[in-house]
Amino acid sequence: MSLVIFIDAVIVATLVFISVRKGVEEALPYWAFFAVLLPQEARISLAGAFDLSSTRLALVTLFALFLMYRPKIGPRQLPLKNHIWVHVGWAMFSTVFSIVFTASVKQLLAQVLEYYLLYYILINAITNVGTITKIMYAMVIAMAVCSVLGLLEIYSHWTVVSIFPTELQKNYGASALYAENFDRGVRARSTFPHPIHFGGALAMTIPFTLYLVSTSSAMSRKVWLNVALLLMFWALYKTGSRGPWIAAATAIGILAVAAEPRIRKRIFAGVALAGLLLVCRPGILETLVNMYLATMDTNSMMGSSFEYRPVLFHTVTKTLNSDIGRGFLGFGLESFRDKGLILEMPGIETHRWFTCDSTWILFAYESGYVGLIILGSLLLRPAAMAYRSFRRLSKPDRHFSLIALSSLVSFYVVMISVSIYGWGQNGYMLWTVISVSIAYTLLKTADADDCETSIPNDEIDSGSELKNEFALAGDQDRWFLQMVNQSDQTEAD
Repeated sequence: MSLVIFIDAVIVATLVFISVRKGVEEALPYWAFFAVLLPQEARISLAGAFDLSSTRLALVTLFALFLMYRPKIGPRQLPLKNHIWVHVGWAMFSTVFSIVFTASVKQLLAQVLEYYLLYYILINAITNVGTITKIMYAMVIAMAVCSVLGLLEIYSHWTVVSIFPTELQKNYGASALYAENFDRGVRARSTFPHPIHFGGALAMTIPFTLYLVSTSSAMSRKVWLNVALLLMFWALYKTGSRGPWIAAATAIGILAVAAEPRIRKRIFAGVALAGLLLVCRPGILETLVNMYLATMDTNSMMGSSFEYRPVLFHTVTKTLNSDIGRGFLGFGLESFRDKGLILEMPGIETHRWFTCDSTWILFAYESGYVGLIILGSLLLRPAAMAYRSFRRLSKPDRHFSLIALSSLVSFYVVMISVSIYGWGQNGYMLWTVISVSIAYTLLKTADADDCETSIPNDEIDSGSELKNEFALAGDQDRWFLQMVNQSDQTEAD
């Protein structure tokens, strides 16, 4: 327990020291670093209440500092505000009728209050693009450290999680090391709850690493970023997780098609390097082929894992459809993990399962079909915003929005195959990416509006007609909301 107390003291001291000396905005990258790096084992259990995790303590500290040292930027409209309030209301309504009321209240505070509080802080505290870049660097550094720790698990059979008190560890078998007795052996999970969570975090961080490598001018920084990128791909391979591999490939595919030439060149060079590696190390290709064959073999454990998702979908929808009330409201947050659900799997003895390996299905089970639609549309909207920003911002400014889009898409792909939203670091990472993506467009919009007052009309980007309309009225935030969500004017009210 003394280790957790020491970590908490370091976090609080760091955030306070930076905020007092330089302002709360300068503390945001440190928050991002802690949020990505710290495992769920870094917590203090409060009997009869909830766990005070180090990440939760960092967020509370950041909020207190934000209230004391928030930047003086005047009132700023909050994109997604109406949608967030709708989800908060529905989550509370669903919780009232939960079959595990106490557990649902705790998850309500974790998934709703914490994530949206983080979003509110970041949107209002970020006043320049440089801060966004620093936050991305902090996340990349944290994931590079996690990659090293994950590779140590593979090659030394030691996990950093083992230094925490045993009662706080999520053990897999005899130790905290994630070691399977079938198919894949030891899989890297680093400081994350599960190898899939680790792989998902890597998949959504790799696009930002590519972006930082392509935009950095210092050779030393390019070198360590390239090393970090190599470590991330290496660790991603060692997670043995198929969903994150697909997610990373999807994100990289988006960039390969639409990113600026500097990023595309690096992607193609990486693909060529990977091909050369497969030739030089045929064992890697053999491992990938064997995993594919095992996935298609329903008699193998990996095949059963693959078949579990369709069975889960069928069972959950059947359960919801058999009770109109529960189909409407769901069973309550955390109800699946608390009560479980009986699933019938071919070749496996019928029993109660307590893990829902699909976030999208979990949304439906816990908050009903209505909750799934509300939260699903809320999470997908930032991706649509990033896409529209990529299409409408000027060419020098739009590439970051594409990077954010690819990162968000990778997260949503991983959500298909694992419960990742309210468990571990990944939810914080998602809302950090959502926040910086929206903040970036707000800032670039403001810069464009300032510049247009001194630029001749014939030099203004021809694709910015909507921006010009609102710039003349001096309403920057309203223009942004109109631009990214023409179909729903209520976000601009």
